[in-house]
Amino acid sequence: MSDVISVSASGDVPVFPLPGVVFFPRTVLPLHVFEPRYRAMVRDAVRGEGLIAVSLLRPGWEADYSGSPSFHDVGTVGRIEDLVSLEDGRFNLRLVGAQRVRLGRWIKERPYRLVRVTPLSEDNVDESADSIVSAKLDLLASHGCLVRELAPAGAQGIVLDDRMPFETAVNGACANLPVEPAIRQSLLEENDLGERHRRASELLDEVLKRVLHLKALRSQDEGGSDLN
Repeated sequence: MSDVISVSASGDVPVFPLPGVVFFPRTVLPLHVFEPRYRAMVRDAVRGEGLIAVSLLRPGWEADYSGSPSFHDVGTVGRIEDLVSLEDGRFNLRLVGAQRVRLGRWIKERPYRLVRVTPLSEDNVDESADSIVSAKLDLLASHGCLVRELAPAGAQGIVLDDRMPFETAVNGACANLPVEPAIRQSLLEENDLGERHRRASELLDEVLKRVLHLKALRSQDEGGSDLN
C-alpha cells in the first residue's frame, strides 16, 4: 500500500469510457481497440506517458455513444503494456491498473477526451497484521471458489497467490464480481479499503451461496431424471 501516487507528470490523461467495465488498481484489463477515435488515443498515449484512464459510462450512454456520452468521475489510470498493432490499425493491449483518480475538467474533447486527473488515496494497512492476513485468505478462498464454480468445464482457473498484497486481493475480487456494474463502481468509489473489503466479501458470499444452491438444484433434477 502507498499514499497518493502522481501517475501522470502532466496531470492530463486520455479517457476510455466503457459500458459495463469497472477498472481497479492492481488489476489487468485486456483491451481490443477498434474505433478510430480510440486508435488515435492509443497512438497518442504511447507517444506520451503510456497512460489511459478507464471510466464506466453512465446509464443512457447508448443515445450518445458516437458523441460524448457521460461517464463516472471516479476511474482508474492504467499503464499500457504488451501493445500489439494489427494490420488494419486496431490494437490489442493490456492495461495495468495504477491509481484510482477523480476525472476533472476536459482539456480536449475530440476525437477522444483528455481530462485533468486528481489521484485518490488508499488507506494504508499493516500487511503483517493477523486480522489482515486472515481477511485476505478468506477473501481469496471465496474468490477462488466462485471462479471455479462459474468457469466452463475444462477451463483453466486463475491462480490466486496468498502472497499478493491485500489491496490486490480486494480489488481483484471487486473487478470479478458478477454483479451490476453500478455496484462495482460503488466499490471503486469507496475510499476505505477495509470497508471495500467488507462489502466485497459480503457480495462474494451472497453470490457464491446462490451459485451453489442452483448447482445443488440442478444435481437433484439430473438425479431425478436418471431415475425415470
